[in-house]
Amino acid sequence: MAKTKSSGKKAVKREANSSQELVGAFYDWIAKSRTEPDMLHSRGFEEYFHGVSEARYVIRKVFRIVDEQAKQAGLEPLEHQALIQIFGSPKPLRVIEIAERLDIPPAFASRLAIGLEEKGLVTRSRSGEDKRSTHVETTDAARDILAAIDQVVGMHVDYFQRQLSEAERASALGIFAFYVGASRIEDFEQLIEQVKASAAGRSSD
Repeated sequence: MAKTKSSGKKAVKREANSSQELVGAFYDWIAKSRTEPDMLHSRGFEEYFHGVSEARYVIRKVFRIVDEQAKQAGLEPLEHQALIQIFGSPKPLRVIEIAERLDIPPAFASRLAIGLEEKGLVTRSRSGEDKRSTHVETTDAARDILAAIDQVVGMHVDYFQRQLSEAERASALGIFAFYVGASRIEDFEQLIEQVKASAAGRSSD
């Protein structure tokens, strides 16, 4: 039994070291000039695309889970995404802002808002400052349906997360961090520390 525990610890340590190597190689490649000889045949280039593939896999998998649960709740995926943006906003969103956050034409966003209003999930009102602008807010029914979807999604995502290795998580996380501005390994480490500090602050509230 002791040997089994020892082997397990060694496997975890090897996996952790592998995760660090993957992220390190990825950021080494980002930092280098793209004009260097044999750049496309370097390990860093391979690890970069390994990270991209893992990040895209995680995104597609999670989005598929979310979209399926939205449909189960009677919402089209884009309706659900619109509700998330509207409810998550600290202030009523204008239709044009919904369009920007969903990356869709304003006319399409307007039809989405009308459809959600017909389902009793949002209210629309003319802006007091600009009568041409429509503000959209969620109702209590929207809060309930978002909570119900999120609860089921959480269970599915939790199961999915447990299927990922530490190396896969590290590769995906490195790409996500790069997408939001962590272009150096130091930026990545600083971002992780900021997330930890934020989480610690919330838990102490």
